[in-house]
Amino acid sequence: MRKVLETIDRISTVAAIVVFLPWMLMLVVNIVMRQFHSGISWYSEGSQYLNIWVVFIATVGTCAVNDQLRIDAVEDLLKGKPRRILRLVIAACTIIFLVILGYSFVILASRSRQVVSSMPSIKMAWVYWPIPFLCFFSAASCLLHAIWDFVNFGKENNNKAPATERTT
Repeated sequence: MRKVLETIDRISTVAAIVVFLPWMLMLVVNIVMRQFHSGISWYSEGSQYLNIWVVFIATVGTCAVNDQLRIDAVEDLLKGKPRRILRLVIAACTIIFLVILGYSFVILASRSRQVVSSMPSIKMAWVYWPIPFLCFFSAASCLLHAIWDFVNFGKENNNKAPATERTT
């Protein structure tokens, strides 16, 4: 299962980069065009959408390797079974949050059929629909990591993600 979690992280990272690159290209093109007193009319809105997608895409991998931003003070104080239980509770809360967030975006996307975007003929539903899928993929990744963590608790250094050690 460790390889599966690492693969999810790699795929998520590559996908986030694929979305990040057009975002940066749009930024550079808009900066250059402003020098000629012009610009992309929908730059601001388009960059916001791409930014949100990058965050949600990266969240899938972050959940797979349990590398979310968090404070480990309480977890570091606990040992053995209480620590294991706390880690499961944290994973359960994260999964519940992601499912509720995903469901909320399903409702939002299903009600957003109008063209409100300033971008050329893009319906807002097209902007919203990727997010619930990414939330559900993140919840599934978190569940897979929680299962891996539960099975391998105490066998190796579980403070870090199963992916190769990250330097900070």
